[in-house]
Amino acid sequence: MSVLPFGEDTPSLTGAAKLPRLVMREEGQRKKVISAILLVILAFQVVDLPGALLSQSSTEIGIAVLGVGLCGIAYLFNFLDRLTVVSVLLIAVVDLGCGLMLLTMPMGLDVADLPVFDVLIVSELIAVSLLPPKSVFLVAMSNILFILAVIALQPHTPELQMLLSSNMAYNAVVQPVSLQIVVALVAYIWVQSALRALARADRAEEIAELQRREAVLLTREAARTNQLDRDSEHLLHVLVRAANGDRTVRASLSQQTLLWRVGSALNVLLTRLRRSGQAEEEVRQLRADNARLARVAYEARMTVQHRAQNSSQSTELQE
Repeated sequence: MSVLPFGEDTPSLTGAAKLPRLVMREEGQRKKVISAILLVILAFQVVDLPGALLSQSSTEIGIAVLGVGLCGIAYLFNFLDRLTVVSVLLIAVVDLGCGLMLLTMPMGLDVADLPVFDVLIVSELIAVSLLPPKSVFLVAMSNILFILAVIALQPHTPELQMLLSSNMAYNAVVQPVSLQIVVALVAYIWVQSALRALARADRAEEIAELQRREAVLLTREAARTNQLDRDSEHLLHVLVRAANGDRTVRASLSQQTLLWRVGSALNVLLTRLRRSGQAEEEVRQLRADNARLARVAYEARMTVQHRAQNSSQSTELQE
């Protein structure tokens, strides 16, 4: 019998939710177990159906058809992932099958029918396996009330009436009731122990998963830090070369790095500074050319004036 964990009954990490992968794994495991149990119960119902048809008893045929029908409805809800509804329907199939068989005995309740009460523990096992463990006590209580009601109210055959009138009456009544109680207690304790073991295993797996994630994050952070250091050194080298007058230097960073935008902005700034330097150089060159031209013009004017004075002086001497 498999034990399926439930969130309200299973301890976990304090203040931390289960990892989605673990939740999906538990849901998948629960669905597989429910599907297997549903298949087994359906197989028993299908096996009983030919016997009911051969008996030509409308009651037995109705009970068999009802069981198969409930299993079909359970398969529909199982396809829709309504696993709790499927679990309740499986309990109903077992309890209704046993209950209707006992309630429809044509000769009344017989001594040979008393072992049928023991079959009701199957519903307890289904409840403790597929539903929250505490539900086993509710199912056990309903089974006990049903057993007592059937023994007290159902017509008895002479053999059973003789048994109930003898010293064995107490044992005949207490045996199926005590079996329900013992099975419920033992199953609950066993399932709780198994759930605690599963919780410890899940907690260890969660811790291992968190440690793995932390290691991955630390590795990524270390790689990012190293990349930042390399990029910072590269940008510093570019700034130093630019400060020393190298106007052609540029930052070469990949777009996957964090400082790529900084490098791009620095390249734009260096380009503009280079263009500004070129413009200033052109202005200086123009000013130098203008000064040279002005000097040449001045010298030419002075030469012309000097020649004019010499010419005037020569004319006066000739007169």
